[in-house]
Amino acid sequence: MHYSTIAINNRRKEIASLAANKALELPLLPSGYWFHKDLRDNFYYAIHLFAYCVDKEFDCDWNEEQSKNAKEIALTMIHKVLSLQEKNPQNPMYGNWPLNLGNDPSKAKPNFLPVELMGCLLILFYNKYQHELPTDVKNDCYQALTHMYESNVYKQPLTYMYHHEAKHTSLKLLLGDFFHNKELVDQGHQLAKKQLNHIREFGFKEYGALPWFWHWVQSFTCVWDVVEDFEVRSTMSELLDYLWRLRADYYLKGTWAGPHSRQWPHDAPKDTNTLFDYIQFGDFPLPNDIVRLEGSALFTYEVSEDIVKSVTNRTQPNELKRKIKFSNADGIVTDKAHTYVFITPEYAVGGIWERINEYDNEQQRWDITLALTQSESVNQAFFFHPGEKYVPGDDRHSSSFGEVMYHKDTVIQVWNIPSDEEAHPFINGCLPEGEWKFTENKGYGKVGDTFITFQLMNEFNWEEKNDRISIISTLSSNWNGVIMEIVSSKDALVLGIHDLETYITAMEEKNKSCFTSEGSVNKTTVSYITWRNDVLQFSLDNMGNMDRVLNGHSISFVDYQIN
Repeated sequence: MHYSTIAINNRRKEIASLAANKALELPLLPSGYWFHKDLRDNFYYAIHLFAYCVDKEFDCDWNEEQSKNAKEIALTMIHKVLSLQEKNPQNPMYGNWPLNLGNDPSKAKPNFLPVELMGCLLILFYNKYQHELPTDVKNDCYQALTHMYESNVYKQPLTYMYHHEAKHTSLKLLLGDFFHNKELVDQGHQLAKKQLNHIREFGFKEYGALPWFWHWVQSFTCVWDVVEDFEVRSTMSELLDYLWRLRADYYLKGTWAGPHSRQWPHDAPKDTNTLFDYIQFGDFPLPNDIVRLEGSALFTYEVSEDIVKSVTNRTQPNELKRKIKFSNADGIVTDKAHTYVFITPEYAVGGIWERINEYDNEQQRWDITLALTQSESVNQAFFFHPGEKYVPGDDRHSSSFGEVMYHKDTVIQVWNIPSDEEAHPFINGCLPEGEWKFTENKGYGKVGDTFITFQLMNEFNWEEKNDRISIISTLSSNWNGVIMEIVSSKDALVLGIHDLETYITAMEEKNKSCFTSEGSVNKTTVSYITWRNDVLQFSLDNMGNMDRVLNGHSISFVDYQIN
């Protein structure tokens, strides 16, 4: 067995042990479930607990009695979860499970979401462990799969080319294979190839959306693990290779650098949805907490060694310029966008040039990303103007206002909030913990092996919290702006910078006041010299007209490519 396979299997064992022990620590609610908010979490923890007890690969370190008791807990939970499936063929929700169980799980209404990934993982679980299951729970699993197969839960067309459809395609392949329906397998296979060709041609529009990106990966991995048909398995290998190469492009020691099309609180301002990265890459500390368990330790797919080495042995910066065409399944393009990420061995900087409106307003437009450590601190630094769905304390949900400029280690954003808008009158900032010093409108920090500086157009207040520093800067005549730059301690040393004081001196000498306003702030111009001595100029006026100039040349997107 290759050493990389041994390492990955060892990390799978660690995650299986972590999940199993967490499961035993979970308090049972009066209903007998661990969770009511999301039925699926009960299933995910239960199948990991059962697998840890019976799978010899996981080297369970419990004694026989402990293992027997844990297995019974897992089997009871699996039975309770599966019992909530809608079993009436006349019900429009036939084959589905509820999502939120409310106060009385027996009265919870079915939801379209649980079956998508949970259904794929149920087939994987049954395929791996059916011979270890007692007759009653084995029959529960088989009957649940039969209801899924006879229902409409997977009979969805390709329309939007997003994660829901990836899971529906996987269900077609898995159920077709399980019930020996070659026509359904062929249909699923054709749809999988169409999805692969689509993301190759138009780009991956769910960029940085970690719960949903991982659903692509997990559902197709279930197919790769279960379906033995050579052609199907070959397509799954192509799909997974594409997805993991995409993942690797934006990977920095457990983090997802650059913009996020959607994000949950576990994505920002700290990357914590890390179990799959830990198993495959393993170049950051073992997670202590689990925010998304799903099928983490149960997959046998192994990312190719060249992908792993390309990111775990990163020695040089890499600049990624990508174009995405937002298209439906018929290839009709409705919008396009350009993403930019600059990744070094110590940090990453990047974002999306055009703000894209999306469901629930959960896009993160840009950030500076630091590698994960054992620290409780957030690992992302960014500023944003709060928009729809924003609530204080949640550093997400930015508004549609503001324009950006990216270049290597530096981000510039300028906001002009129309006076007729009912908008928040301030800009928020989020900074990792470190050694920080602030002036009226500037900040300088030593964070890990990096130095970070920012300059705001207006003055600000700051507050130290338990895992971050929060910034609030008010608008001035509806305007505000920020410049952020980062440099590694190694590069700073070459510049004669060896501590925060010398960094502050160097930055002050290079850039005094960078914001200028013209015509009673009808136009704001930013001029900034980076630590690499690149000259950035960015201007924005009241009409939305802007200029982005790098070393005397206007920035264009001609060199941005799909994939």
